[in-house]
Amino acid sequence: MPERQATRTKSQRRDPAATRQKLLTAARREFAQSGLAGARVDEIAARAGVNKQLVYHYFGDKDALYLAVLEWVY
Repeated sequence: MPERQATRTKSQRRDPAATRQKLLTAARREFAQSGLAGARVDEIAARAGVNKQLVYHYFGDKDALYLAVLEWVY
């Protein structure tokens, strides 16, 4: 495990604000294309380049993510 930490670079550091922004951007696209009912959390996570569990960590559920996107856009 120490080897893995030693190889980590600055570009791989966690940035919660950037991750949240990526998720919002990806979710906006997914909701625009598929609507609330058709949007898939795993597709949003894939578009954002993050783990699906991070969607739930940052927003709780898909409805809360949708609300966050609406608040961000408007």
